[in-house]
Amino acid sequence: MIWYVVGQGRWMLLLLLLPSLTGTLAMVLLSLLRTHRQPSQSLPAQAQLEYGIASNRASPSTSTEDQTQRNLTELASYPGPRLESRLLGSGASGAHGLLWQGIVHAWLATSGKTAPAVIGVRPDHSPLVIDLPRDGPHALVAGTTGSGKSVFLQTWCLALAASQPPDRLNLVLLDFKGGAGFGLLARLPHTVGCVTNLDLDRAVRALNGLQRELERRQRLVARAGVEDTALMTDPPARLVVVIDEFQTLRQLLPDYLDRLTSLASQGRSLGMNLVACTQQTMGQVNAQMRANMNLGICLRVRDPLQSRELLGSSCATAIDPSCPGMGFLEHGLGPQAFRTCPAADPQTLVGQIIKASRFCDNRPPAPLFSPPLPEHDPACGKILWQSGRPLIPLGHMDDGVLLHLYRLPLKGHTALIGPPGRGKSTLLALLTRSLLTLLKPGARPEPNFDLRITRRGAHSYSSRDFPGPVPAPPHGRQGDGRGLVWILDDAQDLLDPLCQDPLASLLREALGQGGTTVVLAVDTASALRRPERFSRRLVFPCGERGADLAAGIPADQLANLSTRASAIPGRCLVLEGGLAIPLQVFSLAVKQMNP
Repeated sequence: MIWYVVGQGRWMLLLLLLPSLTGTLAMVLLSLLRTHRQPSQSLPAQAQLEYGIASNRASPSTSTEDQTQRNLTELASYPGPRLESRLLGSGASGAHGLLWQGIVHAWLATSGKTAPAVIGVRPDHSPLVIDLPRDGPHALVAGTTGSGKSVFLQTWCLALAASQPPDRLNLVLLDFKGGAGFGLLARLPHTVGCVTNLDLDRAVRALNGLQRELERRQRLVARAGVEDTALMTDPPARLVVVIDEFQTLRQLLPDYLDRLTSLASQGRSLGMNLVACTQQTMGQVNAQMRANMNLGICLRVRDPLQSRELLGSSCATAIDPSCPGMGFLEHGLGPQAFRTCPAADPQTLVGQIIKASRFCDNRPPAPLFSPPLPEHDPACGKILWQSGRPLIPLGHMDDGVLLHLYRLPLKGHTALIGPPGRGKSTLLALLTRSLLTLLKPGARPEPNFDLRITRRGAHSYSSRDFPGPVPAPPHGRQGDGRGLVWILDDAQDLLDPLCQDPLASLLREALGQGGTTVVLAVDTASALRRPERFSRRLVFPCGERGADLAAGIPADQLANLSTRASAIPGRCLVLEGGLAIPLQVFSLAVKQMNP
């Protein structure tokens, strides 16, 4: 056909046929080469068998698989020593004494710049030591159900706590397995926070707390003029965040994963390490987070793709299901087989670590986050003084991560807004009791104010003065420099411009001059008439969105306020200085309003 095309001079047709002819010729040549390399079918069966054996010996993949199988067989026959014996088997001076003495010795010998932890054994029976700052700084752990992930994480955390004192290493535990895995570890003196998927509100606080801690350490590094917390003279304790069942966290709290992504990308130089454990890594860990997780640990899995993603090899699929705790570690040197050496008695080991901490007189580390506001908060806190004015403790306020004692400054006017039964009278009763304590004879420092309490009766308002009758505000209050604190309950009628009660005119004058501090309660925000006269407003939500917005509660705070929380007596928001902060007023019987 080619000669015909050439003879006819059809050069365009020849150009069209040339690629297909070239491809056909290449396929024929490749087939001939393969046939030449195969053993002849005419060879005897024994010769073909010898050829196959030689080919297998020359195959690197087959050799690697054989080595992997030998390692797994060796580990299966050698469970290794328990964690306690590893802690005391390093030649420490406390090795022949009690366990807590060996832990104290290990704490005194540590440098603080590394975090080595003996968590298992290798096929040659040597200990497996993982140092997160060196091998990580972050780790991704995978394994199917029953592979021993939770025991591996527990062993790792116990080994870290036994080798580093609480002032050099802290733990944050996010257990999204229902609390079964980390419940015991929450008792460790190193633990600054432990949450489960059974309390998502607290889990959100934990993630927000991690973001706040990240920013705090960034400021510390910038202030010290260094690039790494390890270069600081007094660095903060290393913070290791351990997450069990990461895929559950991702499903339940997808909007908060950016906190963990920031930790993975910036935590190395800030002394923060992340250990994420999941059943399925593919599609669960985003690319930005995965790029910063240099340490891959894979226990038994069924999917070869998952093993290859972490280890670059499918070796984790060869682990025997009857040997939980066996796995492979990879941090750039190829997969390394190991077997976890858990503690023989984890509860006793935790008790020994606690005893070692008490012996060293270690102060408990500050919690990274606190539980949400309680429904009932008993009174606590002392009255402080600032610029000659008392600061009265009234409850705990919540900044979204930590709870803080709220003290009401007697400077400027304060309005309590909310429907009846929400806790306004309780707050006024608490304030009254504290002020009466300051007005007792012989109290120190001597108060520079008088107290007037006004309550609404069946038909009119009545007032009582302490320690005795005081001039009506604002008359006679400038000469002696003594101020007046005026507490009014159900004051909405007195704020009405048409009110004929003599106290109404006195209240209007008191709100307009500086010698009197007014604390009053009203049912609605509209009763204030001029809210700008009040330095702060404490709004008790009524549960109706329009009314709560009109009272001044920001829309974002209202969205975060659940129906249950808004119905808790004593729950309010402090509106001051452009901020809106939730507050739970201390529990106190309203009858104490009557002194």
